Amino acid sequence: MEAKKPKDYTFYMIGHGHIDPTWLWCWEEGYEEVRATFRSALERMNETPEFRFSASSACFYQWAKECEPEMFEEIKARVKEGRWELVGGWWVEPDCNIPSGEAFARHGLYSQRFFQKEFGVRAKVGFNPDTFGHAGTLPQIYKKMGIDYYAYMRPSPVWEMDYPDGTTFWWKAGDGSAILACCIDCNYGEDQKHKEGAIQHMNSPWNNPGQRAIIGFYGVGNHGGGPTKRSIKTLLAAKDDPEYPNVELSTLEGYFKAFQEQMDEKNIPTVSTDLQHHARGCYSVHAGLKKLNRQVEHALVTAERFASGAWLLDAAPYPTDLLHSAWTDLLYNQFHDILAGTSLESSYEDTRDQLGGARHRADCIINFAIQSVSGKIDTTPEGNTLVVFNPLAWPVTQAISIQPIITRTLEKPVHFVDDEGQVIPSQLIRHERTDDNRYSIVAEVPAMGYRCYHARAGEQPAMRPAVVGRKAPRQLHADRTTLENEWWRIEIDPYDGHISRLYDKKHKVDTVKKACTLAAIIDGSDTWSHEVRGYRSEAGRFANARIQVVECGDILATLQITSTFEKSTAIQEISIYRDLDTIDYNLRVNWQEMYHTLKLGFETNVKEPVATYDVAYGHQQRPTKGEEEPGQQWFDMTGKIGDIDYGFAVANDCKYGFDTQHDGVMRVTVLRSPAYAHHDDGRFDASKNYAIMDQGWHSCAFLIHPHAGAWQDAGVVKQAWELNVPLIPHIESAHPGELPSRSTLMGTEADNVLISVVKKSEDGDDLIIRGYETAGRPAKTVLHIPSLDATFDLEFTAHEIKTVRINPKTKTLVEVNLLEETD
Repeated sequence: MEAKKPKDYTFYMIGHGHIDPTWLWCWEEGYEEVRATFRSALERMNETPEFRFSASSACFYQWAKECEPEMFEEIKARVKEGRWELVGGWWVEPDCNIPSGEAFARHGLYSQRFFQKEFGVRAKVGFNPDTFGHAGTLPQIYKKMGIDYYAYMRPSPVWEMDYPDGTTFWWKAGDGSAILACCIDCNYGEDQKHKEGAIQHMNSPWNNPGQRAIIGFYGVGNHGGGPTKRSIKTLLAAKDDPEYPNVELSTLEGYFKAFQEQMDEKNIPTVSTDLQHHARGCYSVHAGLKKLNRQVEHALVTAERFASGAWLLDAAPYPTDLLHSAWTDLLYNQFHDILAGTSLESSYEDTRDQLGGARHRADCIINFAIQSVSGKIDTTPEGNTLVVFNPLAWPVTQAISIQPIITRTLEKPVHFVDDEGQVIPSQLIRHERTDDNRYSIVAEVPAMGYRCYHARAGEQPAMRPAVVGRKAPRQLHADRTTLENEWWRIEIDPYDGHISRLYDKKHKVDTVKKACTLAAIIDGSDTWSHEVRGYRSEAGRFANARIQVVECGDILATLQITSTFEKSTAIQEISIYRDLDTIDYNLRVNWQEMYHTLKLGFETNVKEPVATYDVAYGHQQRPTKGEEEPGQQWFDMTGKIGDIDYGFAVANDCKYGFDTQHDGVMRVTVLRSPAYAHHDDGRFDASKNYAIMDQGWHSCAFLIHPHAGAWQDAGVVKQAWELNVPLIPHIESAHPGELPSRSTLMGTEADNVLISVVKKSEDGDDLIIRGYETAGRPAKTVLHIPSLDATFDLEFTAHEIKTVRINPKTKTLVEVNLLEETD
């Protein structure tokens, strides 16, 4: 075999300065480092005509424009001449597992439009070199925002992920979208100034067969800095060195184009999975932040739906600027070292304030729309009126709680009727205030709409069989160790407090050996959990349970289980319903353990399981090896129990770390408690009293969903959304109005099409609607918009994310990309 000659290869050297705007410092320090790095890069350009620089993050350019407008104009000039490359196409370099699909879409929407407006160009290369994993749905998301290439560094070859045919490959999403991706076989800040290093990369076993174009990076990073005079001089001198490969001071797009031009297509493999794993502890550490992230994501898209309704009805102008600022606050705090939980404790005070502010702005928009609409409804029927709003684009039936003020001016007892005057069941339940109660009813509310209910004085009349749809009301039973309704029998272990039996009465299936076990796992790893694949060694389980029935009536029954482990206390509540097949599980835990992980376990009877995880605008199957995996609002194991195709799904309102095992065990990582920003090359000295993460009270909600058949047919996805975006009850005073007692804004028909976004277009006065196919099956559906008196036929391919733009005046629809533009 002929020896490799250095000059047969070309190194495409990317001038770069990696900037963590928040990490071991707060954002103000990162702000200054952006200014300093950008200034340094411009100075190097003035000195060296060959020098090129690549930088990501629209947020950084926004800062430069605000603080140093003259420097910003210099950058614009360098972009125009092709020497300054805009990459990334996103607001920051975020965590790429935890943000929702819509958050990723907004990273691109706001950033690419900003780049186009300010620079006249858009990023063509996605760039997340330091991010800890990458959702398999990203190729579709990237393609729909005009990005064709992707560069990243983690997961690294062999140890974290296999790349048997080379580290530059076609990365393909479930819908067939593909982008050319490259795992950087070097550091994002190497100087590459030694011949030995060049030869090493030239001979790397991770190169593609026949590869002659090789990527390299140079420049001081993490705290910024960028390329130095010395590194530029070294690289320019190497051009004339016969023992050194060819060198080109290039851009990321330049590398990808050169790679494609000189490669045989057969030597470019295809990868059709997500890109994992690095730093698995980041899926779960800093539980409070991750819960706030989930809440703000949903609050913002909910606010947009409500604002769209008010705008379409001419009730209020659309708050475009207010929503934009709230979204960009959220997007900044999805930066990988923030959302992953690996920054300094002090920096999270900034995050709390920024995300809290974003959520408050969203809440104000939602409240304004609710108050405006409710003020136009005729609420003069007998009694006090409750208007229940459904933020989701499909009908929702759900138990809600009602504040005690609903009984004002009414003589007690009270009962409830629906908008047609039919008596409905109700129940007094506990209030969060001591020695007080509120009411619960089951509300059925149309898609993206509202429905009125009324509280009236007097005992609840006997309900006619036609109302409940049965010859006799359903039964609901609770005692200290048992919950039972028409669908389920749940038995509780009297000592440990876990579920010892969950029997599916309809299908005659015992679904679990144990469920809702709380295990403390020994976890001596650092904040990132570097080199950890799973959490397996139990220190012990919560036990010594005190169990009591805290609710039992015409709506729901609830068992409360209080148990302890060492210094920690858990309060678990399991609820079932008389007229719903839902199983709710709520957990409050006072966590006082250091260097432990808390796992919530479900030891199911599912055999030959296939594990599926919710990811950004899609789902991902993963091996059942007990390794920590990222996910979002639900995960599922489906196989067989006996001769029945059967599965077990668990939805959550704030968790992102999970594991599944081939024996049917599935677990949620609830909490982790390392020290803040403890990296594995640093020693933790307990005598110095470093702050420990996730101490104190935490609360989280789950929906337990055993199901016969495939998860795709069991309503798992939409039920997870309903847990995260519940119905909103609003008590309204009595007044006349022109609006009816029930209304809907829009909805669709297909079970496997989920409408996630309804908003006003970024430009013009059109309506933007986005949805995605949830089950991996093609779908045809009809989009109904009663407020426009219009319907539209929509067709989705499997796994497709679809965005449409509707002109409310002409009632015409056109399909657009994630930037709200026709291709």
